[in-house]
Amino acid sequence: MPQGTLDLPEDIARDLTARLGVTNDEDTSRGMFFLGALDAVRFQGGEKAVASILEQTGETADYVPTQSYPFPRFLRLAYAAAWQLAPQMGDFDGAMRQIGTQAMLDFLHSMFARELVHQAGGDPKRLMEVMQSAYRMALNFGERTVEWVGPTAGRISMTRTLMPVPYTEGILRAALEVTGVRDVQVKGHALSIVEAFYDISWS
Repeated sequence: MPQGTLDLPEDIARDLTARLGVTNDEDTSRGMFFLGALDAVRFQGGEKAVASILEQTGETADYVPTQSYPFPRFLRLAYAAAWQLAPQMGDFDGAMRQIGTQAMLDFLHSMFARELVHQAGGDPKRLMEVMQSAYRMALNFGERTVEWVGPTAGRISMTRTLMPVPYTEGILRAALEVTGVRDVQVKGHALSIVEAFYDISWS
C-alpha cells in the first residue's frame, strides 16, 4: 500500500472524506491529541501498530504537545488509529471512544487545563462548564454550550465539532469520571456532520 493511503472500509472512508470536506488547514488542534491517538494504538498493538498508522497517514511521531497542527491531519490519523484498534475495542465506534478518552485524559493533565481542573474542585458540573470554554485553547474552532436539566444531568450542544459522535462521547465520559462520580452516562445525537448534542448524567 502506498504511503499516505488509509486502509479503511468504504463506509468509514466515506465518512472521513465528508468530514475532510468541511475542514481545512486553518482549523488546528494541539499535538497532544495526535500523540494521544498514537498512545492508544501503542497500548493495544505496540510499536508495530503505531508504525503502520504513521505509514498509512504519511505522518511522523515528532508532534510537540503544545504546538498546533492542521486538523485534517488529525482526522486522518484518528480514523486510521480507530480502524487499527477496532478489533480490540469491539468495533470502530468503540475504538473512537477510546481515542476520545485518551485525548481528554491528556488534555486534563496538560498545561492548558491543569488550573481549570483545580478551579472545578471535583464538581462535575463546574468542570463541564469550564472545559467547554477551555477546550478552545486546544482547538481553534467549534462552539460548545452546556444546559443543565437537573442536579446531575445536562445537555452539551456542539457546533462545527468535526469529529464523530463516539469520539466526543469518550471525551465527555473521561472528563466526568475524573471527578469521581459514578454511573456516568453519555449519549450523543448527531444533528448533522458538524453538529451534535450530548445528554450526560451521573450519580
